[in-house]
Amino acid sequence: MTPATTPAHHERQYARTVRRALRTVPHYRERQSADGALPPLTRDEAEARRHLLMPLGAALLPRRDPGPRPAGEHIAELYEALCLAGRRPRRGAEVYETARSLRDPVRAYGVTWRVVLSPAAETDPYYRDPLREHHPDHPDHLDHADHPDRAVPSGRQALVIADTDTDTDAGAPTVPRLSLAGSDGAHPRGALWHEPWLGHLGAVPPSCGELHLNPARVHARLLDGVTVLTLLRHRRPTLVHVRPEGAELFRPESCPRHGRPILRRERSSP
Repeated sequence: MTPATTPAHHERQYARTVRRALRTVPHYRERQSADGALPPLTRDEAEARRHLLMPLGAALLPRRDPGPRPAGEHIAELYEALCLAGRRPRRGAEVYETARSLRDPVRAYGVTWRVVLSPAAETDPYYRDPLREHHPDHPDHLDHADHPDRAVPSGRQALVIADTDTDTDAGAPTVPRLSLAGSDGAHPRGALWHEPWLGHLGAVPPSCGELHLNPARVHARLLDGVTVLTLLRHRRPTLVHVRPEGAELFRPESCPRHGRPILRRERSSP
């Protein structure tokens, strides 16, 4: 289950993350010196200044900073989001995440984590599957017209994670995945919250329908009238006061049912 945290502990985590960023990350040291504050960081700016969002000397500490987005970190983040959504996978199951690129399968939490290519992924049109050609009756053979990594094997205990705007024909239970920019505020219960450049940030529990943050990993606050997020465990890059697309439509609040941090879409003025 996603680690519980009190509001006071959550704020202390945020304060420590900000202090560490000011002490060790060039981008935030520059901004604090120039502006006296840490203004919202957009996706474009984060991509342009990515090298300045890395901690000083991080390259000399490979054991402490194994590199940007290690697979284990990604899977831990995804697993916590699934638990928050009430979709904890059973031991022995396979979880397929739709993505634009492949990665090797990962075994963690008693589950095998795989990738299935999204329809938007670019693949080799001349790809020929040797398993399909030489062993057409093999049990792992995937009957898919275009590319074997675009399909989920039938007859397996599988769970598929797909963006809400992605058409899937997986033949397995599908967990919807939404972003702030693509949400109208009516979140499907059991959905995951995912921003492509930030990762899995939270979920919508089935018991309340609110968009919950994962408080062990994400902090939200208002800054200059806009919601910004701080990723509490990201080091490479360090992401403080980031503004995802669509954040201007949401405000941080507390869940009336669970007392946990949520984001709620603002009501339009009549």
